[in-house]
Amino acid sequence: MANEKNALTDDELVLDFVRGDELAFEELVLRYKNSLYQYILVMTGDEGCAGDLFQEVFLSVYKNVSKYQAQGKFKAWLFRLARNRVLNYFRDRDPLFSLDQTDEEGKEPLHEILPSGEELPLETLERAELAQEIRRASEALPPKQREIIYLRQYMSFKEIAETLNLPLGTVLVTGHRAIKKLQHILLKNREVVYEPVR
Repeated sequence: MANEKNALTDDELVLDFVRGDELAFEELVLRYKNSLYQYILVMTGDEGCAGDLFQEVFLSVYKNVSKYQAQGKFKAWLFRLARNRVLNYFRDRDPLFSLDQTDEEGKEPLHEILPSGEELPLETLERAELAQEIRRASEALPPKQREIIYLRQYMSFKEIAETLNLPLGTVLVTGHRAIKKLQHILLKNREVVYEPVR
């Protein structure tokens, strides 16, 4: 039964759930639990808060799934719900907060995304060190750029544009700038680390 659900598209699962199939909803949660939780964690920088907001998002999906227009865009719809929850969380803490209006420093923390899959210990260590290096470099990016870099792991640029409700061109330009800035930061950091001792 689980294998059958696994083969269905998101829209097919939504339709099954609307018809009363609870297993379809469980499959949707399983399908997105890691990427959605990590996204919320990246945006909030707080594990407890991320867990609470994750539950709120899927509770909202459970209650409002009939509002979803089945057009193959469930992932974008789901991440948009999560983004709205995160924005509300920050607005409740600071009424002047806006993810779109922050300084260029981008001081909010970006948590390390742990690699998945079986690897040799040395490969795991190298990946962890690289992830740590990228995490530190990402902290210097503005929040909007960090968000697009993170979402790009799971979505196409078109899906990101739909999730953030931005024109595709804006997402592409912001993503390009973020990558260039990240590359510059990483190169600069490596020059400092590998500078020969005299």
